[in-house]
Amino acid sequence: MTPITVLVIDADEANRNFLSQLLQKKNYLVKQAATGGEGIRMVSEALPKIVIFDSKLPDMDALKLVAGLQEIPLIADVPCVVLSSHSDPDEMHACLQAGCAEYYIKSGMVMMTLVDAIPRLLTEGKRLRKQRDNGFLFVFLSAKGGTGTSSLCANIGMNMATHLPASTVAVADLVLPMGSIAPLVGSSESGVNLVSLAEKAEEVVSSEYIKSNLIVPPHWLFHLLPGAPDPETALNLQVNHIPQIVSSMRATYDYVLVDLGRSLSKISLPIIQQADLIVLVMSTDLGTVNLTKKLWHYLNGQGVQPNRVFPILNRAVGLEGLTKSEAEKIIGLEIKLMVPYMMGNFSLANNQNTPISIKFPTDTATMVMKQASIEMAQLAIKMQG
Repeated sequence: MTPITVLVIDADEANRNFLSQLLQKKNYLVKQAATGGEGIRMVSEALPKIVIFDSKLPDMDALKLVAGLQEIPLIADVPCVVLSSHSDPDEMHACLQAGCAEYYIKSGMVMMTLVDAIPRLLTEGKRLRKQRDNGFLFVFLSAKGGTGTSSLCANIGMNMATHLPASTVAVADLVLPMGSIAPLVGSSESGVNLVSLAEKAEEVVSSEYIKSNLIVPPHWLFHLLPGAPDPETALNLQVNHIPQIVSSMRATYDYVLVDLGRSLSKISLPIIQQADLIVLVMSTDLGTVNLTKKLWHYLNGQGVQPNRVFPILNRAVGLEGLTKSEAEKIIGLEIKLMVPYMMGNFSLANNQNTPISIKFPTDTATMVMKQASIEMAQLAIKMQG
């Protein structure tokens, strides 16, 4: 059985060692840090299930440390415990309000009580995650077809579900006139889809209904709302119900990824404007980058700020084309991520309805997808704060 990792952050080496010994006697794996900055840096590697820290660290106070930890989605659902060398009711209230699970005044007996309380804290303790009424909304958009937008949406969604295991993830295919994600992930056309869901009365499309009717495709770890199965069916789409569908999904899942393809219309613009992040996908050819520049200028004119845009340069076709710096100069935005050329591997995984992370677990592109999923979650959490 894999031991539970506990991160202890305390500038006092004697206190750290004493608590670590108590934890190790209970078979916990202990990681230590002497400063808040060191503790934050250790999180991604250690992946602790609980964080215990002293309220008076040399480089930051308790609330600043909590804010730093809350920006790391990998540990957004772990309990956080504060140890203080003195009684301070105001500090205790502030820490508990900020998301900490417990606040203890240091003593030998209290340390033992804390260690005994860890099983309860792991199951019942208040989580570090900031409370939201709605999940984060990420839209995937491109200025031109053939940039791999749907493939990136599905694979980044898969990586979010994999690397943020305490979070729930859903993907909605709003590409018209025909959805593209269901065929990509090997999902059956039977059951609920965008068109059939939009036919329901708004009061029916509740969070509970969404949770019960969205499928989880084989090999993929997210819930999926497939798009219209064919153009003829799409003609019956009741577009006025789409905002309610998106709202219900956000009330149900921590992260909702919406694939819009190259659709920029009266239907998609309101979704784009309310999104926490807009993932702007482009390929390396000059024509697509120039179209992306025009799209970005339009979105910016509609009130979309640069910090909400996550441009991805997808080298889907070959090694030719513009470099990252050349594309950045044209569109006037920093490109957050480059997807390397995978030769035929990307197409092979898509044709076999398999995530890149499963089909080619050691490929550079798999590492890039993981990086994208974590960076996107971090950006959204940071903007929330």
